[in-house]
Amino acid sequence: MSARTYPAKTTKEKAQELFLDMVERANNLSQYPEFYNTITNTCTTNIVAHVNKITPDRVPFFNLRILLPANSDKLAYDLGLIDTDLSFEQTCTRYFINDRAMKYADDPNFSVKIRQEK
Repeated sequence: MSARTYPAKTTKEKAQELFLDMVERANNLSQYPEFYNTITNTCTTNIVAHVNKITPDRVPFFNLRILLPANSDKLAYDLGLIDTDLSFEQTCTRYFINDRAMKYADDPNFSVKIRQEK
């Protein structure tokens, strides 16, 4: 599996609002657990729900790239949600972090180090 950390193309305010909405949902899950559902309640569908709550209708929910998320990064690219200054292939390569994630797995600065340029 390939891991990538794409920076979102958004404002600081919307990024903060999105983060806080996700934290609120995570906290609610401790009190009201939910069942995973392959179509309606996955990591990808939940991210889409959060994004659309902050910016209504920003991501079309009924898209195979959401329901089958192997290509959800391409959808994010096509919608301009991640870096589009490069080709999609170059963007994938630039934000690929597998090697750095393995190298810094136990490092207290893991989050910073996996985002450093190669």
